[in-house]
Formats: sequence, structure tokens, C-alpha cells
Amino acid sequence: MTTSLATSSATGVSAAAPTTARRGHLHQLDFVRGSTFLMVIFCHVLTNTNNSDTSVLTNALGMWGHFTRNAFFFLTGFVLMFGNFDKPDFKATQFWPRRLKLVVIPYLIWSVVYWGYSVVANGGWSDMGFWFEQLRNGLLWGTAGFQLYFIFVIIQFYLLFPAILWIVRKTRNHHIALLATSLVIQLGILYTLNHLHAPEGSWLYNNWWHAYSTFLPYQFFVFLGAVAAVHRERVDEWIRGRGWWILGGLIAGGVFAYVTFSERLADGQTPALAGFALNPTLQPFIFMAILALYATALRWSDRRDRTPRFNKVVTYASNRSFAIFLAHVFVLQLLILPRLDSPTTRGWFEQHLGAPWATIVVYLLTVSITLVIAEGLRRAPFALYLTGRPRIPVRVKKTAESSVTSDASRQVEPTRG
Repeated sequence: MTTSLATSSATGVSAAAPTTARRGHLHQLDFVRGSTFLMVIFCHVLTNTNNSDTSVLTNALGMWGHFTRNAFFFLTGFVLMFGNFDKPDFKATQFWPRRLKLVVIPYLIWSVVYWGYSVVANGGWSDMGFWFEQLRNGLLWGTAGFQLYFIFVIIQFYLLFPAILWIVRKTRNHHIALLATSLVIQLGILYTLNHLHAPEGSWLYNNWWHAYSTFLPYQFFVFLGAVAAVHRERVDEWIRGRGWWILGGLIAGGVFAYVTFSERLADGQTPALAGFALNPTLQPFIFMAILALYATALRWSDRRDRTPRFNKVVTYASNRSFAIFLAHVFVLQLLILPRLDSPTTRGWFEQHLGAPWATIVVYLLTVSITLVIAEGLRRAPFALYLTGRPRIPVRVKKTAESSVTSDASRQVEPTRG
């Protein structure tokens, strides 16, 4: 991640600093990015190879796995703020065209791809009006593919980033208060989504369930990442040596989330509703899971000289992570969802292997096949528009391969600055 920055400052922007200064690459973010994408795939495989409507175990595991979406929003805030907080010449008119094209164009292309698959899987073009209405709704709410809402929300945060940057700069001496305010707003929004209802028959009532496709339920984690980036050195220093405390907090948050999940089950909620990703009681676990993942990544980054082979794996996974995210649901659908109009039909692996083997096998197949597809997409002529990143040359000289990979790992994607 290389961006023009002013002289390093933890609390403000130095007007006298040169704009050509460059910050070093944060390898721990590569670790967070790559590992989180792998966990996202597992969560999707888990809920699609088990009965996600009635299985208590599946929904409990899936509930804990929901932290991954917030980890990405944390990463988005971190990377964007790390690259721009000290930049005195930041301009929204330059930021928006440069960043948005890397997410909007892939979003549009992959929305059409997943929409086309839905049409074919459901019997073709017999009702053109219905299907074009589905495409319109998919583009408006990020629902053409069930993972595309994430890109839709990222687009919203890109549009809002100049305002976020302004807020973080204006409150540079009051960032704890900023986070506290953001958290209160976050919990208020989540409580509203879970316990209040819009007037019946209104536009808001009909679209209430689309709240997960907006920035509202996730804004705290973007601000959390942004503030952590501004105070990165102090945050990293605080984390080092506190691994056991962080682990204890993670376990406590997980137990609290499960206890409240069980209480909702006892009150008559279905397992799927009880494990809803936007439950307020899940927030402590999400916070601790993100902290634990970042602490693990930081520990590895501090010792990279001891793990040269693993370093290459992390760089490779991070470089292809966006392509993997975009394509993996298509692979998963082909493996286990023979017909989208028959949600009760089990895939071949689930029928013949049963739990937990179907989940394990489908996960390994999904990751493996998606890696092959991602490799092809990253080298395709229109890679920038398919994966949000510049194309990797089809043939790279062996002596220059590491340099190309290193440069590519610094290119912009939805979770990069």
C-alpha cells in the first residue's frame, strides 16, 4: 500500500509536510484480508450444506462467522484512513473516480453474471418482465448474488469517505468520544432493526429487510478502523503482549453471544432469526474477533523473516482475494444448488456424505476451484474490470515474479486505500 502522505503524524495533518512521502506496506493487513475471505467462504459453505433454517448448530456457528463482514469494513476504514489522513492535497473529486471504478464496474458485471445464472437455473426467459425486474432490484440493493451486498455497501462507504475523513480530522483530539458516539448510534440502529417496524404499507416497510445492504449497521467498524489507522503505532504497541487478554475477551464475547442466542431460541425465535447478523448482543464478540484477528496478523507480521514460504501464501491470497470473493458463490451454487427454485433440494455432496463431511469437501472444492478461476481472472485482458485490479501478465519472468507480485499486492481494491 503506497500512497502520497504528509510526514507521519498520529494526531493531525502537517501543512508543511511534503506530499511525496510514502508509507510502508502493512503486511498484517494482507493476512487479515486473505484469512477473512477464507472464513467468508466457509460460512457460506456451512449454511448451504446444512439446514440453515432449523439447525441450531449451523446458525450458532454462522452467527459467530458474521464477524467477517464487519472485519472487512474495519479493514476498509483502516486502509482508506491510513492512506489519506495525512494527505494535505486530498480531494474528493480525485478520490471518487479513482476508487469507484474499481468497485462499481466489477459490481455491475458480476451482478449481471449472477442474475444470468438465476435465469438459466430457473428455467430460462419465459417471463422477461419478471427477470428484468429482478435485475433492477439486484442492482439497486446488491442482491443479484447473495454476497454482492458487501460490494454495494463498500460503494456507499467510498462515496461517504470524504465526510468520514473530515469527521476524523476534526475530532483528532477526541477520537475516543468519536468512537463512543458511533457505537451508541450503531447499537441504536441495530435495536431499531430488531425491535421496531416501519408503518405497514410504506416504502420503508417494504424495504426494511434491505437494511443489511446499507452502510447504517456497519458505520462503527469503519470508524473503528479509521481511528486505529490514525493511531496505528500506539494501537500495535498496546496489542503486543496482550494475547491472552484478547483471547479471554474473545471467549467471553463468544459465550455472551451464544447465551443470548439461546435466550432468543427459548423465546420462540427460529434458529435463523436468533442468529441474525445484526443482533446488538453480537457486537462484543464481533469487536473481539476483529481485535484477535488483527493481533494474530500483527504477531505474524513481526516475525515474517521466520516464515518466508508462508509469506508468499499470504501475499498470493491477498492479491487474489477480491476475485475469490466475487467468484466463489458461483462455484458454490454449481456444486450444491442444482436449482435455485428448489431451496429444499439437497446437493449431491449433502445427500451422499452428510454432515460434517459434505461441508468439509464442498469447502475444499469451492476454495480450490475458485482459486483456479481467480488466477484466470487476474490474468484476463479485462482483469481491472472483472477483479478491480490491474492485470497480471500471462507470462512473468521468474526473476521478476516476486517484484510483480509485491507491486500487485499494493494495488487498490475495495479494502485498500
